[in-house]
Amino acid sequence: MNSKVSILECNRVFWEYDNGSWWRPSDFKWGSVTDNVRVTVPEYRKRSYRFRHDLSSLALRFHLHHRGNYVITMSGGIDSEVTAETFYHLGIPFRVVILSLFEGMNRGDIIWAVKWCKDRDISYKIVHLSLNCFLEETIQQAIECGQFVSSYSQMALTHLFDYVNPEEILIFSGHNPDFHDNIGIGWQEDSPNMVKYAINVRKRFFTFTSLEPIFCWYAANYDKNMAGNKNSEFIYREYPELKRRPKLTGWEFSHEYVQPIINKIKEFNVHIPYEPFITWDKFR
Repeated sequence: MNSKVSILECNRVFWEYDNGSWWRPSDFKWGSVTDNVRVTVPEYRKRSYRFRHDLSSLALRFHLHHRGNYVITMSGGIDSEVTAETFYHLGIPFRVVILSLFEGMNRGDIIWAVKWCKDRDISYKIVHLSLNCFLEETIQQAIECGQFVSSYSQMALTHLFDYVNPEEILIFSGHNPDFHDNIGIGWQEDSPNMVKYAINVRKRFFTFTSLEPIFCWYAANYDKNMAGNKNSEFIYREYPELKRRPKLTGWEFSHEYVQPIINKIKEFNVHIPYEPFITWDKFR
């Protein structure tokens, strides 16, 4: 099933469980984080000598493949900004959505996204997610439609799907890859679970950071002491026009919300400590 999907397809699936499906089976064995799920694409190894070349090449090929209406999510971080900047320089039209958490908890981040859009006259919309809505609606739907396990930051992002039309393509740029202390490189399951969610809510989704060269650039710049476990210097070096800012997650001021959020997740998911780690067979 997976081998027939182009790397540039929306809602691209690149992993499977022991039952051959991208949907985690009800009898999934939670004792091991890797034994029951595997990556189905060849191991990622390739990147060119320039990050900007790789991202631009992928974005252009993606546009030629789809010719769609694009909605880029921007958090105020450098990862999403560099994707938007690439589309902008290539002349590919898009609009932006920005998630504001819990009465502006992440306002220190999103001001960067708003400024970027204003400076380039890009249409944007700030989407507000209240704590009550997150607790009473978003978490349950994220778990039911996307099988999210524990990452409440990823669950919150599913709220943005409510603000795109079925014909639009929602584009994320995240911190992939993930690094497991004992296993190595791959994805925590809650990252590709966004694909499951998109399929089940009948929306179109794509993330460039799940593609080989971009994944490898992030992997080559691993830094356990930095947010997202990577050093973003390679991005600033290739995109000197982008403003430097502190590397944050958007959840630095979430302390008072974390326990109610975890309590709510536990109502629907008893497996919080056992988020599967998706990797290639050689690492399993």
